[in-house]
Amino acid sequence: MIDRRTLVGGSAAITGAVTAGLNSRDADAAVTTTSLPKNVDLRGRYTEGRLERLPELDMESRLEFVQGFRKWSLREFGMKSSNRINQLVKEAGQDAKLSPPIDDVLAAVGDDLSVWTNARCKTTAQQLMWKNLVDGFHANEKGYLEELKAAENSGPGTLELNPALAVPEYARHEIHIQPGGYIGDPLGGYVYHYGVNVFTLNLQSEDAFHRELAAIIPVPEDGKLKRYLDIGTGVAQLPMAIKERFPETEVWGIDAGAPMLRYGHMRAAESSLDIHLAQRLAENTGFDDNSFDVVTAYILFHEVPTENARKILAEVRRILRPGGIFLPVDFKTFSQARPSASGRFNQWWDHVHNNEVWTEEYRSSDFIQLMTDAGLKVREDAPTLSAAFWNSIMGIKPV
Repeated sequence: MIDRRTLVGGSAAITGAVTAGLNSRDADAAVTTTSLPKNVDLRGRYTEGRLERLPELDMESRLEFVQGFRKWSLREFGMKSSNRINQLVKEAGQDAKLSPPIDDVLAAVGDDLSVWTNARCKTTAQQLMWKNLVDGFHANEKGYLEELKAAENSGPGTLELNPALAVPEYARHEIHIQPGGYIGDPLGGYVYHYGVNVFTLNLQSEDAFHRELAAIIPVPEDGKLKRYLDIGTGVAQLPMAIKERFPETEVWGIDAGAPMLRYGHMRAAESSLDIHLAQRLAENTGFDDNSFDVVTAYILFHEVPTENARKILAEVRRILRPGGIFLPVDFKTFSQARPSASGRFNQWWDHVHNNEVWTEEYRSSDFIQLMTDAGLKVREDAPTLSAAFWNSIMGIKPV
């Protein structure tokens, strides 16, 4: 049994070897059209044609069950559990609305059966989701690896892999208890993409959230958006959506995880989207000074230690051109909002049982101050899809 709180070690080494072996640029692997060979696509696609159906109907059905189970554990059962936590904290003589320290919340909760059963249900839903995805995709592993290899040299965009990259410790954790994490499973991109859809309660999502987010990404005051970068891009859903909104913009996405980038590149090539993906670090992007008009980071910083966040923000300022915009889309920190007792309990559960290693550190930080310290002028009126959930801040590099 893998300890989900430990780093991905052996599996990452295996992935590195597989990635290196599939990273050849030989002529017989080169593809110049978007009609990709070795396209698995076993059961066709969903309605809009962006998302492939899962390999087997049984796999799809099991995920639909898990999605329903997760929805119930978060909503109907979850609401009852939250009310119970707040009630217990109030009975303990504290104000449940003022976010008591987590030790006080846990003491008030004690061994309450309904609260801990709800917590167990959420964890079980995650475990069932990942097991179904890992087992299903790896049952067709050979075909999917061939599909990724065939897509590597496909256009119109580009893929840059760096098997020798020294991946930071924080990126090698199995975030969200995903087996292998973002770097340790060569099929991690597939697993992550469909897992996120279940996690957000929309198994058949056609990148809907990222397309909605791309539609509100701000443009610098001078109206110029020639180059765009998404750091910690994962499977590149946001760069794909940005390219659709701004077809003339040079779009980049970087990430430490090769499996994520390979999968994202394949999807972009299949959609004929000219985006450039590179395996690089957000702390050291390798781009020139003043070279981007807009930089985004979608749910990156709550996965990063504060010391690394400072380095990333300094790098963002360096590569932004004067007047350029940085939009970090992430959860509100304690400096911006105080959760209720039940909200605090759920944050703690996410940290401990969903392997969100750095969320406690992130939420206790003053991210606005971190951005200011990096030399960015912070505005708190940034566009957001949910002011109650996501932050509404952006940074502008002074002219």
